[in-house]
Amino acid sequence: MGRSRQSAAPATVFRTDPFRSARRRLTLLYLATITAIVTVLSSALYEFHARDVEGIERRRAGPEMEGQRPDDLRSGLGEYLEHLGRSIIVADIITIVAGGALSYLLAARTLRPITQAVEAEQSFFANAAHDLRTPLAVMRSEAEVALREGSLNAEEARLLIASSLEEIRRMSAMVEQMLDLARSGASRQPRRASRQPVDLSALAATTAARMARRAEERGIRLATEISKPLLIHGDTPSLERAIYNVLENAIVYTPRGGCITVRTRREAAEAVLDVADTGIGIAPEDLPHITEPFFRGDRARGGNQGGAGLGLTIVKTTMDEHRGSFHAESRSGEGTTISLHFPAL
Repeated sequence: MGRSRQSAAPATVFRTDPFRSARRRLTLLYLATITAIVTVLSSALYEFHARDVEGIERRRAGPEMEGQRPDDLRSGLGEYLEHLGRSIIVADIITIVAGGALSYLLAARTLRPITQAVEAEQSFFANAAHDLRTPLAVMRSEAEVALREGSLNAEEARLLIASSLEEIRRMSAMVEQMLDLARSGASRQPRRASRQPVDLSALAATTAARMARRAEERGIRLATEISKPLLIHGDTPSLERAIYNVLENAIVYTPRGGCITVRTRREAAEAVLDVADTGIGIAPEDLPHITEPFFRGDRARGGNQGGAGLGLTIVKTTMDEHRGSFHAESRSGEGTTISLHFPAL
């Protein structure tokens, strides 16, 4: 997870001409609709009011004027209707001008979700290209050095192969995470995975046991505080992947000698999984962004241990799919606690 907002290789956001053109076309469409409605209503209002006023004037003129239209009546009525027509025209012009401005703003509001979706997609691809390019550049550089040197001894060849395998592992993990996001549709409606009763406590204990060796290799103590069985409705592979990602994230950002605690508990009608670490923590301004795709901080990006920045995005997506919630509490330099809340059975 990021520890400060990343500055290297910022995401590229493209604001393309088609959206400006679409906004203009949509504005014209709204304006044409408003103009048509105003014209029809104004014409109907003028005709109705003219007939109504003419009838009133005839009745006022007396019985002897019924069926007739004297010059003075025609003249007075004509002046009134002319004044009425001008007033309606002025009101229509003001309405249409105001409607044009409102149409422009409404067109922008209508297109905003589309532009945001496109920009998010372009940002996603730009970040993916950047993160895939880095390990490829490392592998290419090492291979070029090996070719220039002509021959390698066994130890040098072993180190070169080990380094290349590590970069391949990083790229493979990133591709797998991207596929997970694509399958779950992170920017769409949560998918409906198969649901069955799952013991969250047992799943947390099993996943923690799998990660214990990795934590030990990095000099980190992994402790568990597992409560009695906590049943939830869920998809076991998705839940296991989410717990794995939270633990992997904690291991990556906890220094040697630190501690990670995995605990499960029941809180009212919820089953809760907490993963608390004594790692480097998250800056307050970064905390709202840790589930964004490819979000990582300067220190995380600057190190070799950082992942692709997709792990917590997948966790958040999994929680949405399970109608659960994701919570993070952290203080820089003091550690982080990630809590996953599920509806309990």
